Amino acid sequence: MLLLILALALAGGVWTAQQLLQRPGKVDELASTRFPVAREVGAFELIDHNSKPFNNASLRDHWSFVFFGYTHCPDVCPTTLAVLNSVAQRLKDSQTRARFIFVTVDPQRDTPEQLARYVTYFNGDFIGVTGTADGIDQLTGQLGIMYLQVANETSPESYLIDHTAGVFLFDPDGRYHAVFTPPLSAEDMADAFRTMEKDFQ
Repeated sequence: MLLLILALALAGGVWTAQQLLQRPGKVDELASTRFPVAREVGAFELIDHNSKPFNNASLRDHWSFVFFGYTHCPDVCPTTLAVLNSVAQRLKDSQTRARFIFVTVDPQRDTPEQLARYVTYFNGDFIGVTGTADGIDQLTGQLGIMYLQVANETSPESYLIDHTAGVFLFDPDGRYHAVFTPPLSAEDMADAFRTMEKDFQ
């Protein structure tokens, strides 16, 4: 159990680990951790890759798979988005209203135009989200998302960012419902999601 908590602190955020210490969540065949009580999310203001507002209302009336990363990410982000595309394909024939959202932690480089090119490469229905650094922190701070810029002394503009690698699931009430932690399996994620969707009241 301790190892699970430590892993979640890195992959799913500090808040996730704190919740598991306080009360156990339900683990669906190790594919996800579903919280006993979904968490309300406070106000935040961002924009999507079409420069339209993206806020709390954007997370309501459908399920949302949300991943935090950046377009210059060399490995974790493209791999995760490829997995999420596979999840989307597995859910395509269902009645599920699910969205897949990529929130940048690198607003300095990730403009709406850059995000539009990036996320739609993986799936034309994916949504890229950016905003001011303060606006992004309004959301990441609530979820315990950790990210840190790593300087590149030889090429300052080519910095990397260490960041939380979990995929966060929001329910149709716009609440933080569950987290999927690496290693990610599209099949396991889709199966766990179907169970959560069926149980949702």
